[in-house]
Amino acid sequence: MHKWHDRCGIDRWEALHGQPTLVGDQELFSEVLKVQNKIFYLDLKQNGRGRYIKIAEKGKYRPKSSVVVPLSGLHSFMQLFEYYLKTDGSGPQARDVVVESKVFNFSCGENDRGRYLRIFESGGGYPAGGSSLMVPAGWANANIRAFRESFEKIANWLSQAGLPGVEMSSGLALSSKPDSVTLDVSKEGGPVLSVGSKHFFFDARMNDRGRYLKIKEVSGNMKTLLVVPAHAVIKFQEAISLAMLAQPRPDGDMGGQGTTPGVQA
Repeated sequence: MHKWHDRCGIDRWEALHGQPTLVGDQELFSEVLKVQNKIFYLDLKQNGRGRYIKIAEKGKYRPKSSVVVPLSGLHSFMQLFEYYLKTDGSGPQARDVVVESKVFNFSCGENDRGRYLRIFESGGGYPAGGSSLMVPAGWANANIRAFRESFEKIANWLSQAGLPGVEMSSGLALSSKPDSVTLDVSKEGGPVLSVGSKHFFFDARMNDRGRYLKIKEVSGNMKTLLVVPAHAVIKFQEAISLAMLAQPRPDGDMGGQGTTPGVQA
């Protein structure tokens, strides 16, 4: 069971065409899904940084949680919900989607209440969500279908409002196999290197101290940031090459520095 509403009239036109200047977040379209003992809110919003979809979950057995999807990821979400709609059981392979500076991990599981689809957001960026969603699949994946239809409604509303068509985001449905390696370009124009469930974002930046390269690693709920001054990038590349030419040592042999937790080849 679900319902929807959208804002119309002068307020809606002003929201779509940027008049007046936006202050804070503005809701454009809202969809509510009642799924078993949970309620999900799918809100299309916009602010000075652009448009996004906030998906919030409110249920009896979990604290309220949410994920925030930049609008460029709508097509990817539609395709992934279609993929899980056509599967059954907890066996379908996990998928990662890179949307701008975020990574969304999709995976299936089962508990005493049945099969579910878990969506986990990591990577940060603004606006940011609050961890993860647990969507009960329902009989014959009926709830997953309802989500897929809700995303279609958002896409149709955007089309009817005269907004640009929904484009595919980079890194659609990436495999999380350890040997899977892909190189893509984010919406901001920076390279994104994905190695299994690890994703590396490369971003050339500048501040009052000069230019630098920001490298962000996102893996599950872990995020690591590395900053390399621009004048040291060439030497940084040389250091990587030299390190790879050296004879690798076992993790237990770190020259007295101890082991490095959580590092996988």
